[in-house]
Amino acid sequence: MSDMEAEAEADVEIEQARQLSRTHLSGLLEALVFASDKPVKAIELARLASAPVKQVRELMDELKSSYAHRGILLEEIAGGWLFRTNVEFAPFVRELTSERPVRLTRAQVETLAIVAYRQPVTRPEVDDIRGVDSGATLKLLLERDLLRILGKKDEPGRPILYGTTSQFLEFFGLKSLKDLPTLREFTELSDESLRVAEAELGDVLPDAAAPPQATPEYAPPHDTIAPEAPSTSDDLEDPE
Repeated sequence: MSDMEAEAEADVEIEQARQLSRTHLSGLLEALVFASDKPVKAIELARLASAPVKQVRELMDELKSSYAHRGILLEEIAGGWLFRTNVEFAPFVRELTSERPVRLTRAQVETLAIVAYRQPVTRPEVDDIRGVDSGATLKLLLERDLLRILGKKDEPGRPILYGTTSQFLEFFGLKSLKDLPTLREFTELSDESLRVAEAELGDVLPDAAAPPQATPEYAPPHDTIAPEAPSTSDDLEDPE
């Protein structure tokens, strides 16, 4: 065997070893995410797998693509990676688990929207926008871990400042707050998209030319097996 042939054979063996290592790492990352019931950040996956963060991100993107049209989806939610059931099969999954999706009342959706877009925000500021007392609704959303207390505003009375949580991002299937829809995106919805949204939400959406108003109830877009929230009087009927 000539030196050139030997070098070529050695290169093939090295490449095969690299591919084997990459396949092993991909399987390890898949197993780590599957074993977690909460989103796992890429930096944490890299630490657990003893691998470079850049390589982990590349492999996670490849895994996401491989699951794109399957019953299980790999999604980047709340800054981490998580396996979720495909929303297309939600009715069948709910029947199997005997659970229903968590629903939000109009008052809860309104309050969440205000806090999400204006955080940090105080209760008086939320009340001023909604035109009603939002105390009971804020309390329930805190209990559900959709909102959190960020601190107190530096003004007379030191009102509490509210913000959203990572659970809020997970509930609505958002990677980060940057993924929140803009008013322009809402106004550009086609008639067909509006009809689909109305059918899903069980309410007629407001005129696209006006700012979007909250709907009576909202189910998370991907959380097909979300646990039922604790039953409270505020869950069924808010003050407003």
